[in-house]
Amino acid sequence: MPLHPALMMIFVWAAAALAFVILPFEMVSRAFHLDGILILFLFLIAFCAGACFNVIRMPQRPVTQFDSFPMRNADLFIKTLCILACITFGLEIIRGGALDLVSAYQQRSNQAQALLHGGLSNSSSLFKLGFLCYPAGYVYLVREIILERKPRLIPLVIFGILPGVLAGLALGGRAPLFNTIAYATIAYFCRSRVFPRIKGVKQKRKPWHQSLVRIATIALVVVAFNYFINVFIVRAEFVGGADMMLNIVALQWGVTFGGPTADLMIAFLGPVTTYLIFVFVWYLVQGLVMSNSLFVSYAGDALYGVYGIDLLSALMRRVDPIGVSAKFNYLLELDTYGFLPSAYGSIFVDFKFGGLVFIFIWGWLCGLVYRRTRQGHDPRWFLFVPFVIMGIIFSLINTPLGFANGFVTHVWLLAVFLLAPRYRTSPTGQTI
Repeated sequence: MPLHPALMMIFVWAAAALAFVILPFEMVSRAFHLDGILILFLFLIAFCAGACFNVIRMPQRPVTQFDSFPMRNADLFIKTLCILACITFGLEIIRGGALDLVSAYQQRSNQAQALLHGGLSNSSSLFKLGFLCYPAGYVYLVREIILERKPRLIPLVIFGILPGVLAGLALGGRAPLFNTIAYATIAYFCRSRVFPRIKGVKQKRKPWHQSLVRIATIALVVVAFNYFINVFIVRAEFVGGADMMLNIVALQWGVTFGGPTADLMIAFLGPVTTYLIFVFVWYLVQGLVMSNSLFVSYAGDALYGVYGIDLLSALMRRVDPIGVSAKFNYLLELDTYGFLPSAYGSIFVDFKFGGLVFIFIWGWLCGLVYRRTRQGHDPRWFLFVPFVIMGIIFSLINTPLGFANGFVTHVWLLAVFLLAPRYRTSPTGQTI
């Protein structure tokens, strides 16, 4: 890991606060409360204490060298899940018209309303199976990039990229596609820790297929970014276009771009670009606002994971739909339902101040990954690094288990780690 988890967490939240201050965000019907800010600091301290309790600082030691990590049963397991995800979501896309962004948006809106009112999901069994399987693609993507000296193009595409792409199309959302790109990017930079370049040794000219991979990656990023933009624009068209959105979000979200700086941005960049900047940054900074509101205003019962974990929410909708509806309607009355609460706001709703224990454990686990990867003895631990980094960055949105089907993702990650054989160096220098 490039940074200690505690430092990384501080930098992420400081950057979010700085972005909120620098850009012309204007609080219309919301406000920051001192009590909420102090509680946020308390949760941040709990994470940092857990991370530092495990290890404060450790130099990077050489990693046990290998050409191809022997994953064995772990590969068979994860590839099976990826194939199931591709088949199920492929069939869903063919029969469901998921390529239509308008219908996809309406479907997501209907699902959100069903959750709010205690209704059951009307998705098919195939869809549910695909939803459980597609996060395996993230794990395979990381495994192929980090633990192979020469990543294999065809398996990388089929088992690592395709599940996330098909999931994004079938779900009508951006998270699976974005996560695929993000995990691949982080894993690529982690490779330098596992396969460091030797100084003074001239690098061989890259073969043509590696150049093709780079070109295909750039093309995927461009297409994905265009897809993200189109999703936002389609949603804006429902209310009259991007130039109306900033006025509407001021009423519905309680936050907008306002003041002379916002007018200047609209004059130079145009309403569409200004709106896109607002929406992209708002996704990352709204946790500051919503967690503050939850810390101060939430007086309901602890939800014990129903708020923060999708699978648990789905299960409780079948066990107690009326109770789930009542609890979520209370959040709606607080004007926080449907917004991203951050990891700390989410854990507060689920466990109140008892969530400090879980945040401490989260920090401790991140510190454990930092320590084991710095020791360099067992390369399997590098599988966790992209997921730890993503969890810290997107703590601005939700917990690692609650962000974008994160619970299932981490179940498959842990399963692969345990199924993979140990491959480390003994104190005598022998590989065992």
